[in-house]
Amino acid sequence: MISLLLSAIGVGFLVGFRHAFEPDHLAAVTTLATHDGGLRRAARLGVSWGVGHTLSVGLVALVLIALGVQVPDRFYATAELGVALMLLVLGVGSIVAESRRHRSSQGRPHRLAHDQMAHHHHVAVGSGFKAQLRALGFGVLHGLAGSGAVIVLIIAAAPSARDRTFYLLAFGVGTVAGMSLVSALSGATTSVVGRRHATAVHYLRLGAAMLSVVVGLMLGGGVIREW
Repeated sequence: MISLLLSAIGVGFLVGFRHAFEPDHLAAVTTLATHDGGLRRAARLGVSWGVGHTLSVGLVALVLIALGVQVPDRFYATAELGVALMLLVLGVGSIVAESRRHRSSQGRPHRLAHDQMAHHHHVAVGSGFKAQLRALGFGVLHGLAGSGAVIVLIIAAAPSARDRTFYLLAFGVGTVAGMSLVSALSGATTSVVGRRHATAVHYLRLGAAMLSVVVGLMLGGGVIREW
């Protein structure tokens, strides 16, 4: 019995950790983390994302298992379409904000430095508590989407309430660990690049934002085709 429980916990952790590396998760977390430079701050974004994701998965599992409510398939498709829209808004918003900040945040001398191709310095702008809330909200929305539905079904297949609880907790820990790793690596990369070549950070952030747009378009297109 104990060995089965430990196996469920191990599988739950691995599934959660692997879940963090899905393309839509990577696109959104990377976009957020590159704008919140630094290893620790970026890692906290990953924790917020993972917690939000686990909360929503747990809520759906509770409705499905404890209350016996059948969640319609259209619900998950709608949530996945919402994720696609979120990725598009996040990507486009980041592109616009980064372009404006890069050109205008330091005033006329900064714009002249661009025009004259002169060397100049960029100051990283963190989003702090608001970024944590955004990551939490995005994680909740992701947990309601199609891939989260698969996790709920796996949890529901566990033989007892105790196994379901431990599996969900292990999945949550794995998701938080995976998201934190992805976010921390993105933030660390931004910091390292920023110390060596400040202008490159601008293009790194733009690249992450464009990745978010591309993944959002692909995800949304797939959902609409199957609607």
